[in-house]
Amino acid sequence: MAQRPRAEHGGVATDGMRPERQLLLRTEGFFVRRTPAFVTAIGLLLVGIIGAIDILTGPHLSPSLFYLLPVALVSWRLGRGMGGVIGIAASMMWFAAEVTSDVYPANSLAPYWNVAVRFAVLFVVATLLATLKKNLQGQRDLADQETHAAEELRAMNDMKDTLLHAISHDLKGPITAIMGSAQTLARGEQLELTAEQRVALVNGIWVSGNKLNRIVSDLLDLERLDNGVIEPDCAPADVTALARRLVEQADFLDGHPVRVMGETAVLSVDSGKVERILENLLVNAAKHTPVGTPVLVAVQPQEGGITLSVEDEGPGIPEELKATIFQPFRQGTEARTRGTGAGIGLSLVKKFAELHGGTAWVEDRAGGGTAFRVLLPGMVAKPAPVNKEVASATRTGQ
Repeated sequence: MAQRPRAEHGGVATDGMRPERQLLLRTEGFFVRRTPAFVTAIGLLLVGIIGAIDILTGPHLSPSLFYLLPVALVSWRLGRGMGGVIGIAASMMWFAAEVTSDVYPANSLAPYWNVAVRFAVLFVVATLLATLKKNLQGQRDLADQETHAAEELRAMNDMKDTLLHAISHDLKGPITAIMGSAQTLARGEQLELTAEQRVALVNGIWVSGNKLNRIVSDLLDLERLDNGVIEPDCAPADVTALARRLVEQADFLDGHPVRVMGETAVLSVDSGKVERILENLLVNAAKHTPVGTPVLVAVQPQEGGITLSVEDEGPGIPEELKATIFQPFRQGTEARTRGTGAGIGLSLVKKFAELHGGTAWVEDRAGGGTAFRVLLPGMVAKPAPVNKEVASATRTGQ
C-alpha cells in the first residue's frame, strides 16, 4: 500500500493530528516563513482594524477581547519585546475608543487607569506566550537532538557490526592459514615433508603474518590519525623510484600485470606514508578486479606537487559509492558480500594524503575501469635527463 506523504509546516509534521492542531501548526508555519517586518505589519493592521470597529460600534458592542489576537500573534513569532510594542498600539486604540464614546466625564481619570491596566494585561499575555514558545521550542530542539543521537547510535551500531564482520573475516583467513601451516610443520616427520615443502609452508606463514600485520597497522593508524597523534616525517624522496620498488616487492599483486610510469620526481614526503598510500591502492585494485586485469601506476609532477595515480581496467565503481568510498568501513554491497576487506585502506589513503596537505579522489578511467588520484603538494625538484625506457617499470602477472 502506498504511504501517505508526511506533511510538515514550519518544520513540524502535522500528519495524524487533530484538525484544530493542524490548523494551529499551519498558521504558525505560515508566519514562521515570513519576515519580522511582515509579521509586525500584520499585527499593526489587525490592531487598526479592531480599533476602527471598536470606535465605530461605540459602547454598545465591544470587540476588546480581539485586541489579544495581534498581541498573541506577534509575541509568538517575534518575542516579548515586539509583543509589547503591539500591546502599546492596542492599548492606545482601546483608549481612543473609550474617549470617543463619551462614556466617562470629561475630567475622569478612569480611561487613563484602564489603559494602564489593559497594557499591563496585554504585556503579561505577551510575556507568557513568548515564554511558552521558548519552552516549546526547547522541547522541540531536545526531541530533534534525541532523534539525531538515536540515528547516530544506530549508525554506529551498524558500523560496529560491519567492522566486526569484516575484521573477523580478514583475520580468520590468515590465522587459519598460519595454524594449518604450523600444524603441518609440526607433523613434518610423520608426513615426510621435503625441504621445498617446508620452505613453502614457512613462506605461507610469513605471507599470512604479513597480512595480519597490515590489518593491525591499518586499524592502529586509523585511530592515531583520528586522534591527531601522527605527524609526517618528511624528507626528499624520489616518488617514482619508491613506487617502482614497492611494485617489484609486492606479494599481493600476483596475477595482475602492473606498470609504473613516470620520470624521476623528488618531493619532500614521508616515504613510509606514501608507500602505505600506494600499497593500499594496489591492494584495493587487486581485490576488486579479476585476475589478469592490468594496473597502471603513474607519477605525474605538476606545478605545486605530484599527482599519484593508480588505474585499473576492472568493472569500475558505482556512482553512489564514490561520495563515501574514502570513509572508514564504507563498502559497496558486492564487497560486503564477497568479504573483500574491512573498508579501512582507502580511508587511510585519503588521511595520509591530507597529512601531507593534499587530498585523494576517485574517477572513472577513460576506456573503462577506475582511477584513484592522490595529490601530494610541494616543490618538485627538477629531474636530471633520463632514458625514457629506464623511467618505466613493469611487473608481469605471475
